[in-house]
Amino acid sequence: MKSKQLMTLGLCVMLAAGPGTCWAAEEEISVTETQSASETVRTEEPQTAAPVTEPPTEPPTEPPTEPPTEPPTEPATEPATQAPTETMPEIPATEAPVTETPVTEAPVTEAPSETITEPGTETGTEPGTGTEPGSETETETDPLIEEESESEKETEPQISNEELISRQNIVVPPDISLEFRFKQTEKVYAVVKVPEGTVIREEQSEIGAAVGKIEYYGVCYILADADQEWVYVESGNVRGFIHSADIATGDTAGRLIQVKGEDSLPTAVLTMARSENDAFTYTHTTVYPVMASKNYAVAAQDINILEARQNTARATGSLAEGGLCYILADEGSEWVYVESGNARGFAEASLLKTGSAAVDIVEKTGENNMAAADVLVEPEENEACYYTLTSVKEASQSALTRSAMVNFSLQFLGNPYVWGGTSLTSGCDCSGFVQSIYSYFGYSIPRVAEYQAVYGMQIPIDSAEPGDLIFYARNGYVYHVSMYIGDGQVIQAANKNLGIITSGIGGNAVWATRVIQD
Repeated sequence: MKSKQLMTLGLCVMLAAGPGTCWAAEEEISVTETQSASETVRTEEPQTAAPVTEPPTEPPTEPPTEPPTEPPTEPATEPATQAPTETMPEIPATEAPVTETPVTEAPVTEAPSETITEPGTETGTEPGTGTEPGSETETETDPLIEEESESEKETEPQISNEELISRQNIVVPPDISLEFRFKQTEKVYAVVKVPEGTVIREEQSEIGAAVGKIEYYGVCYILADADQEWVYVESGNVRGFIHSADIATGDTAGRLIQVKGEDSLPTAVLTMARSENDAFTYTHTTVYPVMASKNYAVAAQDINILEARQNTARATGSLAEGGLCYILADEGSEWVYVESGNARGFAEASLLKTGSAAVDIVEKTGENNMAAADVLVEPEENEACYYTLTSVKEASQSALTRSAMVNFSLQFLGNPYVWGGTSLTSGCDCSGFVQSIYSYFGYSIPRVAEYQAVYGMQIPIDSAEPGDLIFYARNGYVYHVSMYIGDGQVIQAANKNLGIITSGIGGNAVWATRVIQD
């Protein structure tokens, strides 16, 4: 009776608890199995399968110590060899989702954010130089040699070069005659210090042709490049380059001149005709007097001024009857050396009225009312032009500056291109190069090509003279500048591969500017 009561009571308890009690046991086992599987393969979806059918009477060997919502630290049903997989730390929620990128985003979407932050790729500047003060903001390339490696500023309007030119104030300037006359300068002494003497050369090189020889203690005068390896000098009627190691300068030369006496020291001996010496006009300065007194001569008939003392020589100028010229040399000889306007050369003395007869004509007619010769050969091509350096007319300072500027710039050929640089020796970009050249001669111009292009008088490219600047544009944006040196050539800081070079003007040239005015 008691036994039956106990069985009945147990049955009632189980019925009262209902089927949930058994399901709870099964659920506990199912959670343990699912959590273990999810720890082993973390990329699987959460467990959604039907509960396992293992008998509820077979509980886990080691019940979990944490609530079912937390994964067990070491499920008893997994072998020990799986421990590294189960103990792998989870990626913190705050860390950049690097591992998720292949799944949620295509790699290409990351590229723009990286390239946009790269310096210079959007503005046309070069990496690492964007903060350099006063440097170029455009790509510095020689348009003749390579295309621009970077695009122009995106903020600039994209227009044609023709439209850009139409917006400028470009005017045709008056013609400029290249100056052939010389200007007198102060003496800067140098004395040859090598006992065997030395050679004055046509070029800045040991292989340059000899234009003169000068002996020990010979005196010369420094005209240019005093701090260079090759110094430009003048001695007697010899002009050229001498190696700096062969001469004493400064106080040493000054003391020697004072002790010995300038007139007692030898000067150079000419070994090449002045007309054949390309270095003769490297500068248009001299230590010797250049202004000649006016010694009038009037043409008794139409005459030619000739390149040499013979009637078969080339005519460098033609002077009409009654025209005026000035005798510069060889007065009293059969042939006299004359100047009339810019025509220079030899004339037969018998065809000229000279002396008091010429003076009377000039006083009666007026010097400014008398005709000058027509130039038939330009001075720079006239072999008789520098028979003497004297003239009745002063040299144009602006023309002398142009000539000196070109010669000065040529000594930097081959030096490096450095973006944002302004050093003529250690490196410069295109606008830094021309700015530094101009600064050396006392002219202040803007730093970058875009602003240099509107500074000074804007002129057509075919009106450019040596020393004028030439600008280049693409899509309506000025990106490069060079300096004209004559004969269709320019000098420029081209690019990193070539440095400072000379070349033709090339394409994309839009206009020139003139800063050096008469």
